[in-house]
Amino acid sequence: MARAKAPGQSALLLLDVIAVLNKHRVPYAVVGAFAASFYGVVRASMDADAVVSLRSVAVNVETLMKEFQGAGFKTAYRSGDARDPIGAVLNIEDGFENRVDLLARVRGMGEDVFSRAVETRFMGRTIRMIGPEDFIAMKIFAGGPKDLSDATGVLEVSGRRIDRVLLRRLVRSYGKSALHHLESVLKQL
Repeated sequence: MARAKAPGQSALLLLDVIAVLNKHRVPYAVVGAFAASFYGVVRASMDADAVVSLRSVAVNVETLMKEFQGAGFKTAYRSGDARDPIGAVLNIEDGFENRVDLLARVRGMGEDVFSRAVETRFMGRTIRMIGPEDFIAMKIFAGGPKDLSDATGVLEVSGRRIDRVLLRRLVRSYGKSALHHLESVLKQL
């Protein structure tokens, strides 16, 4: 573990985090700027993000935190309130301030997101990226300018490969407002 040797290497920290998730068979999918880049929309970010599910595994947050701390990483856990679209976040940070955020219980996101994750290779390791339709749906739901730009960019780059029926179904699970945002984005393409 501890692949990162300097600041700006959150992707290397992500590999360490994924090794622990795999060890405990925690379903995950990489999201955020890393996933955006995978789908052709390159932008800088100082952290790496993944969605996780602890519902179907025997490990809990405390066990993960202890394991990350034992490897020399700082951890912080925050549970969202009823209004927060993200139910919980586990932050993992190394001594160089590289950070990985593990997002749990994202409102509107079903457990089937993990079955649609796309396996790819990164630095000799297999990692799981969120599926393109799930990525776009999540970004539409988040709704910020950067999020909508990511969603639009992936649609522009991957437009013909996107299953729009699935995309609309996924966005619908985030609510009518998200579906309205999607339709606005699709009209602009």
